[in-house]
Amino acid sequence: MTAHLKDPPMYTPPATPPATPLPPELLHRKPGTVTAAQVMLWLQFSFLICCGAGGGLTALFYSEALNFSDFEFEEDLSQGFENLAALVTIVIAATIALVILFGVLAVKIGAGRRWAQILTIAVMLLAFVSGFIGIYTGFEASSEVGAPADGTRLIWTLLSLAMPLVTLICLFTGSANQWFRQRGREPLKGLPPQSPPAVPYRSY
Repeated sequence: MTAHLKDPPMYTPPATPPATPLPPELLHRKPGTVTAAQVMLWLQFSFLICCGAGGGLTALFYSEALNFSDFEFEEDLSQGFENLAALVTIVIAATIALVILFGVLAVKIGAGRRWAQILTIAVMLLAFVSGFIGIYTGFEASSEVGAPADGTRLIWTLLSLAMPLVTLICLFTGSANQWFRQRGREPLKGLPPQSPPAVPYRSY
């Protein structure tokens, strides 16, 4: 009598749950516009570290908002030096505060924090308006004395206006707004690997 051998049942791996469907507009990586805004902030951060205090003092004296006669060196030399030291201390403290602010904003907009986007827009608008007023007053002062405008100062002012302007443009794009709307990569945390869409984000 022949024994019939049965084949062992084939092993079937457990079924894996399907990937969680995500909204089609969800960004799977940080858009280039946010990265560009971060670069602009880090450039301004570096500029403030290198020559923020010196540039601030130079701008105060160059704009004729202050001059050495205001420190009353002729009346009391020691008091004049104290007043000058107090001014330098204030400018250095303001520079340090701005350096910290720009560093924090550069990090937080990369993380998709909405408050960082709003604060960055406010700071860049203030910087742009201040620079524009500086250009206007410089031309006005030059025309009053009949002297040509300082080309070097004009170039540096235009460069300082370009960085806030580029930052503002980047933060107002649709891809940047979506990044802040979804709070960066938070919707992707704790989810299984997803198949990214063909076009993960808009470039405008």
